[in-house]
Amino acid sequence: MFHNILVPVDGSPPSDAAISLALKVASDERATVTFAHVLEVAKLVAMASPSSIDPSFAIAAAQSAAKEILDRAKAMAAGSKVTIVAELLEGDTVPGLLALAKERKVDLIVVGSHGRGGISRALLGSVAEGILRRSPIPVLVTHAPRG
Repeated sequence: MFHNILVPVDGSPPSDAAISLALKVASDERATVTFAHVLEVAKLVAMASPSSIDPSFAIAAAQSAAKEILDRAKAMAAGSKVTIVAELLEGDTVPGLLALAKERKVDLIVVGSHGRGGISRALLGSVAEGILRRSPIPVLVTHAPRG
């Protein structure tokens, strides 16, 4: 049923839960899983611009962290016998992920959610909610196991 699965990753426990769930689905379906992380470079530049910090340092640090997040996701998939692809994108997170889903002909997005609500969601935004509202394809949302 699912041949191409997209998993946005950010290194958080809900993201790890999405990775695990996507690998289970992909294993059952013999699907390809694409891990994607989006760097919002414009936000990094905007945060650095009021200070005397050169934004290139912030961008380089964010790129390094993003590569580590993707490497960690790939390590979680090691031994799963699932075909894995990793993508580092730049731009706005939700539109970037949905454009990648369209380009890759993804038929399922598995995303982790922190489960925030109310004011914290309004202030922080929600990638999971943005994907749910705008995605033309099925979205499976999961949370980190409560421990």
